[in-house]
Amino acid sequence: MKTETCGTCNDTAAIVRRNYRFTEMGIPVELENINVIECSHCGTVDPIIPNINGLMLTVAMAVICNPRKLGGEEVRFLRKYVGKSATEFSRFLHVDPTHLSKIENNKTEIGPRLDKLVRLMVANMSPELTDSIQKLMRMIPDIEDSCAESSPSLQINPQTMSCHYAPALA
Repeated sequence: MKTETCGTCNDTAAIVRRNYRFTEMGIPVELENINVIECSHCGTVDPIIPNINGLMLTVAMAVICNPRKLGGEEVRFLRKYVGKSATEFSRFLHVDPTHLSKIENNKTEIGPRLDKLVRLMVANMSPELTDSIQKLMRMIPDIEDSCAESSPSLQINPQTMSCHYAPALA
């Protein structure tokens, strides 16, 4: 069995392979079949993500190309992905920063036009996402104009960077 030092308590922890719910991005993402450091002493579980930039790119592409209307957490993720403050991003979108904040905090539902504008802005602000622009342009007419009751969980295989949406995690 492989071991690693626990980042929390510095005790010896086991490295095991399993699915891991990655909550640090602010949207529901489950990493499939990934190595994690599990500490039996303090209970900490930390993922080992060998290609964090590839993971972030995969999530961003999945979010902008998902035919479901964007939720607030997804708008916030995309804004942060392109490295914009809320004030900067709201200027690009021609909305008041307070309105953007309400959208990101799910106090106000994003409108259909603003939803599409966010996707297009993010796709054009990130050179890594240019491959997804054509796919996004084909699917824009089919993006839902209303939000579902529960957000699906994005599941990613970090080894292949393949992804799919599954019913929301409990």
